[in-house]
Amino acid sequence: MSERRPEPGLTREIELLWDLREPGRRGPKPKLNREAIVRAAVTAADAEGLDGVSMQRVARELGYTTMSLYRHVDSKEDLLVLMLDAAMEQDPPQPRADGDWRAGIGEWVAGCREVYRRHPWMVYAVVFGPPLGPNGLRWMEAGLRELVRSGLNTADAVQVLTTVSSVVRDTYRLELDMRRAAEAAGSTLAEREHAYALSLRRVVTPERFPTIAAMLDDGVMAAPGPGEATTPTEDMSFSLERILDGVESYVERRRRAARLPASP
Repeated sequence: MSERRPEPGLTREIELLWDLREPGRRGPKPKLNREAIVRAAVTAADAEGLDGVSMQRVARELGYTTMSLYRHVDSKEDLLVLMLDAAMEQDPPQPRADGDWRAGIGEWVAGCREVYRRHPWMVYAVVFGPPLGPNGLRWMEAGLRELVRSGLNTADAVQVLTTVSSVVRDTYRLELDMRRAAEAAGSTLAEREHAYALSLRRVVTPERFPTIAAMLDDGVMAAPGPGEATTPTEDMSFSLERILDGVESYVERRRRAARLPASP
């Protein structure tokens, strides 16, 4: 049986992210190099979002011509691939000494939120697949490590990690969109949510929307009190905990089934 070769596009991305296409250099590092280009691009994206990143803008910030950049990065698309991995240089959580995998996933999620807060543009970048770069793989390793500790096999752990990471990313993107809309209206996120609840009360009746009416009566969208969660990402712990409850329940059922004697 012949070995399956990687897809050409993935091979190219691996070579790009791991710098496998360039021979090793001797002597001092040139003043303009790929690392400096990527760092300048990340800084521009942090300040102005992805729309503020172009090869011309990065070249101007570095004091070089645009053509000089193309000697190190083939295209803006390649630059974005490198930016996404570089933005994840923050170290992921280390293994917990007590082996508490749920707390470990909680720390992993908190770390992801911190990365997104530092680099908000990341949640708007198009993602074509799982990570391939050194930093992305470090975060993937850390998340999978905790889920495998729960008793999941690696295949199931990948699926759960994909779900958890999607929840964190999409929730933070929703928060950013809501925050920008609130700022454009001259209010805060909490004020806008409270105004939304007040507006709903004008049209929601228990006869037509009984569950939404009950939600409003429960004060779900009331102004938060001291110490209460005020943003979607701060308020997502309940959903994440229920995902982890499901993992724990599944692993326990599988363990019980493995201990049962076989049916005659």
